[in-house]
Amino acid sequence: MSDCIFCKITTWEIPSIKLREDDNFLAILDVFPNTKWMTLVMPKNHYDSDLFEIDDQEFYTKYLLASKKVVEILKKWLWVNRVAMVMEWMWVDHAHIKLYPLHWVWPEWEAHRAKQEIYFDQYEWYVSTQLWPKASPEDLQKIADEIKSKNWL
Repeated sequence: MSDCIFCKITTWEIPSIKLREDDNFLAILDVFPNTKWMTLVMPKNHYDSDLFEIDDQEFYTKYLLASKKVVEILKKWLWVNRVAMVMEWMWVDHAHIKLYPLHWVWPEWEAHRAKQEIYFDQYEWYVSTQLWPKASPEDLQKIADEIKSKNWL
């Protein structure tokens, strides 16, 4: 796509800070990070950013394996124990995975809560993994029953 900024990055029309590259994928440091060393992994060929619309299992396998290699680099380089992965369709319409190094998460897993509790009735243009108070089994069952009644599954 001639006007896609990520296509221009993968062909080096626009410079970027490359962490890893292979025949199919490019990993770069994000120029708009919200966490130190946030990294983007993108296919060199243009794919729609709604990854759930791509009908190619081989693509998914190669994409996740390429991302895993970048995670391994981030873990070694930054001495972090975990890296979060987000796949979204916002901002740039070119498939991309966002990798967030989880600084200060120790090898011994333990639950943490954010300082501010936030619950969204609808999408507010950003994603949070903060947990909200537990939903009742009855409320969850109503939602599941409604979905099943529509034959959506």
